[in-house]
Amino acid sequence: MSIRSFTFDSDSIDRFVRFGYDLYAANAKWIPPFESEVRRLLSPEFEFHQVNSNAHRCFLALSGNQVVGRAVACLNSELKDKDGEPVGTIGFFETINDYHVVEDLLDDAIDWLRRQGKARKIWGPMNYDIWHGYRFMTVGFDQEPFYGEPYNKTYYPEMFARYGFALKAEWDTVEVHGREVLKKMIARGADRHQYLEERGYRFETFDPNDWNNEVAKLQQVMSKSFSGFLGYTAISNCELFRLLQVARQGINPKMFIFARDDTGKLAGFAVGFLELGDAVRAMHGHSDWRARMRFLKHRRHADCVNFYIGGITPEEMTRRSGLGRAGFFVVINAALDAGYDKLMLTLRQKGNAAHALAAYGSPKPQREYALFEVTL
Repeated sequence: MSIRSFTFDSDSIDRFVRFGYDLYAANAKWIPPFESEVRRLLSPEFEFHQVNSNAHRCFLALSGNQVVGRAVACLNSELKDKDGEPVGTIGFFETINDYHVVEDLLDDAIDWLRRQGKARKIWGPMNYDIWHGYRFMTVGFDQEPFYGEPYNKTYYPEMFARYGFALKAEWDTVEVHGREVLKKMIARGADRHQYLEERGYRFETFDPNDWNNEVAKLQQVMSKSFSGFLGYTAISNCELFRLLQVARQGINPKMFIFARDDTGKLAGFAVGFLELGDAVRAMHGHSDWRARMRFLKHRRHADCVNFYIGGITPEEMTRRSGLGRAGFFVVINAALDAGYDKLMLTLRQKGNAAHALAAYGSPKPQREYALFEVTL
């Protein structure tokens, strides 16, 4: 076996991209990423590669002339651990079920990161940053994947651990069914919502007719709300627009709200997206008109809402106003009003306050995910 490394070699990138699709070809549950998007992230035009202080290297594991694994080693100059130290990443990781392939692939990727001399810690899996895909699924492979969920081969976490990676952080997803259960979950939020409105807080719905300004507003409040999150790096308006293009099809304005405090200042946001997993899966990784028609056909049958993101600013956190519970109530109540009684609270970091939002009568999480770390 051999390892080939490269940056923007077109032939190697073709094989790199194709391997991801070939590996999951027999998996009917898998939601293929858009091939054009994967290629964009690996091209010089992607904005990450425009920053001189960033660096990356792609690796292909070859058995003869056959691709059996792939990875990208990356140095994102903005990515820091909580101690302010730079962190390297291993992303776009895919491999056959052979530990020797994993070992050789990671050896070369980590050796490249070591030789850059900038990072003592490596996180994986992470595709450049938290915005473009990270974490392994560790529990829940029997579940139907949702759009935006980490999805991987069952043996990946074990192989990372065997290599020497340790658990860095964990997340989970809980699926909730039934109007009465959901009403019980949001009861405290209903009281808090009324309390805050009486004190001058306002809850504004997203205006889809003013898309650019609304996304810019989201970027503004999200950057403050997420600034203390593990692995947070800034995202440009342009890149956020791109990332929301598919999710845009799942927006119900009443389930996408901004919160303003009693002075009129943006203090938080909460979003529930219509679950688009089946619709995106039907596109088979393409974005031509035929794929879009398949998307629209399957979107009509969507019956679940994903409470995907939400947050409050650090200033609002210090006020301990309960705005998070109030925003959760507004979104879930709007989903109930729209006739949805199936909800997923997705990708909640364990130990985060978001877990308390579903503390009343919800089932145990059915899916779990992890980010791993190794020290050089």
